[in-house]
Amino acid sequence: MVQKEGHNLNLVVDESYPGLVKKGIEYRFDGDLKSNHGIEIQLDKKLYVTGRIEATKGISSNKSLKAGESIKAGHNINIEDGDIESGESIIAGVDIIVAGNIKASYCIEATATIKSGKMIKSGWDIKSGIDIEAGLGIESGEGIQAKRNIKAATDIRAEKRIEAGGDIEAGWGIRSVLYISCEGTLSAQYGIFAGACTWKVIPSDDSLLEANDRKIFCRKLLSGEVLYGILVEKEN
Repeated sequence: MVQKEGHNLNLVVDESYPGLVKKGIEYRFDGDLKSNHGIEIQLDKKLYVTGRIEATKGISSNKSLKAGESIKAGHNINIEDGDIESGESIIAGVDIIVAGNIKASYCIEATATIKSGKMIKSGWDIKSGIDIEAGLGIESGEGIQAKRNIKAATDIRAEKRIEAGGDIEAGWGIRSVLYISCEGTLSAQYGIFAGACTWKVIPSDDSLLEANDRKIFCRKLLSGEVLYGILVEKEN
């Protein structure tokens, strides 16, 4: 169901929006929020939408935003103060910029940058066309992939692969169940682990492609100790 648009062609959700119910510490809207333009959420508390949130252009909110299903924008997703959470995926045609946590049960994807003031956590892949940056940690139930840099103030963890076209930097440690690969430098404060896989055999024969799943590829390791896996520095 496409809701009525505001005067600026964007769908504006404020306290007077039809169907919006105030429940304790949040507002609730049953159903989907959809717009053929943008969605602007202007509330003093978190908004929970039981269905999908979809906009052809951008989605912005001054407080936390949660959807029972997917959140998808053709342009930017911006949360000025608070978190964003989806029961499915969060997908943006440009950036995802959130002051707090970014959490999705499925994928988190942006054509440009994914940036969180706190955690970035997904059940499936985290993919960015430019950078991925978190004020705390980055955790993926599958892979983490950025065309440029991946940076976290605490841990970077993936249940499959971690791949960056630039640098990978962790304030604490880095752990990948399969391999870690970056074209730039690799740095961590503590331990680096790759290939700690419990659900398949990783062969020791380097002629096999699957043997990469215990490797740590980088131009140069700047800091951190490889506690599990095989370091392959391209400068050597």
